[in-house]
Amino acid sequence: MPTHLDEIERLPEFIALTKARRKIVVPLAIVSIVAYFALILIIAFSPGTLANSLMGGTTSVGIALGLGLIFLCFIVTGIYVTYANNVIEPLVAAVKKRIGELQ
Repeated sequence: MPTHLDEIERLPEFIALTKARRKIVVPLAIVSIVAYFALILIIAFSPGTLANSLMGGTTSVGIALGLGLIFLCFIVTGIYVTYANNVIEPLVAAVKKRIGELQ
C-alpha cells in the first residue's frame, strides 16, 4: 500500500532536490574530512614540522595550518550557504508547492 511519503519521493521536483543536495554535500564533506585528517596525521607523524617557525618569525607552521583549517571551514560554509540559497531553496519551494497540490 503506497503512502503519501512514497508519492512525494517519486516527485520529479523531490528527486531533483535530493540530487542537488547530494551534489554539493558530498564534495564539501570530502574536502572537510580530508583537511581534518591531514592535519591530524601531520600532528601524529610529523610533529616537528608543525613546530618550525614560519618565515623566521614567532608563528609556527602548526598555528598557520590550524588557522587555515578554520578559514577552510568558513569557506566551505559560505559555499554551501550560497548554493543552498540559489539552488536548494527554489527546489524546496517547488516540492512544497507540489505537495500542496497532492493534498
